[in-house]
Amino acid sequence: SFMPLTLIALNGVAPADTGAASGLVNVMQQLGGALGLAVLVTVFGAASKNQARTRIPGLSAAAESRHDLAGAIATSFLASTAFLVVNLLVVVLLLGRRRYSPAAS
Repeated sequence: SFMPLTLIALNGVAPADTGAASGLVNVMQQLGGALGLAVLVTVFGAASKNQARTRIPGLSAAAESRHDLAGAIATSFLASTAFLVVNLLVVVLLLGRRRYSPAAS
């Protein structure tokens, strides 16, 4: 989704301002990636804490640890999937509204 969002962000920017606009887009992508990772790590931590509270009778300590890890990973993947769906919706909605037209040289 980086390319469509970059095209949307840089659409209509004057040729003299493309360098600054491109730098701003890169900064926002880096911030978004860092923030997204922080959210997913927080989701993983909360999910692993919640998984550790529930115990399944008859499992060894190692099996319980693996079960807790698998549950936390599954929850993190679910949150990541939600991010991807929202990202897809943003791209589709923005591309539908604004058509890319290359700036005249």
